[in-house]
Amino acid sequence: MKTYTMTRRAKFIVLGLIAACLLISTNPVTATTPVTVKEIQNVKIEGHFFTTTISNSQRTIYAKDASEGRYLVLVLSATLQKGEGKIFAPDFTLRYFHDDESEDRSRCVALTVSKTTAPEKLFDLDEFVIGDFCWIKVNSGQNRFALACYIEPDVKIIDLYQLGIAEPLTYHIGTDRLYSVYICTNIDTKTLLRAKEVIQKGNYNVIDVSETLIKEETGITIHYREQAESQAREISQRLMTEFGKAPTLQKMRLISDVDIVIWLGK
Repeated sequence: MKTYTMTRRAKFIVLGLIAACLLISTNPVTATTPVTVKEIQNVKIEGHFFTTTISNSQRTIYAKDASEGRYLVLVLSATLQKGEGKIFAPDFTLRYFHDDESEDRSRCVALTVSKTTAPEKLFDLDEFVIGDFCWIKVNSGQNRFALACYIEPDVKIIDLYQLGIAEPLTYHIGTDRLYSVYICTNIDTKTLLRAKEVIQKGNYNVIDVSETLIKEETGITIHYREQAESQAREISQRLMTEFGKAPTLQKMRLISDVDIVIWLGK
């Protein structure tokens, strides 16, 4: 069997090609690059809510049994020093302890950015991207974004670790696991606030309200996740008592990160 040896010139050419490939792979020509620890600063947890399901136009993830666990959505603020960058799901991990003192961890499975940084619109979030390696783009300056992790019902305090940062953000989530509700109307602010108050009295978390429902929509429609059907029916009774109208209940077909969406039409 013949063997071949490379000349010095051939070796030089091969080494040059390898170096060029390495240069290209380590310096991609993209508009944004992963955010480094030094570039993102002042990360704070601003709030949270729980949900059984997170969906976008292509994928849905859900907790099969809400009594065994749900998705914890954490809304965070952070400052990016300069330029644009990407935040990836593996950049964040939850560490926590159960009632039996056993340690556990949960990875980030979904990310999104906020539509606004207004304090009164903390949970006004864009559509989530979903996946173990999903990512979002952040801009220079102040940013608000959210991440979702699955968590069990006996967890009261979580430590949020950011990749490359030794000290976690410790946050108290408590023992309540309230179902999340969003209300949208085309009537008026007064009616919207009446509905919000009635629902909150039932121990539900109304995370956001708006007056952006299309003007053609009439009556009350309650869109619900399968895991929150009994809660939707209880809310239906409350709204019927308050407004004298029997709501229509529909299984959720909307892209949403909450358990129940209410359309309050004329």
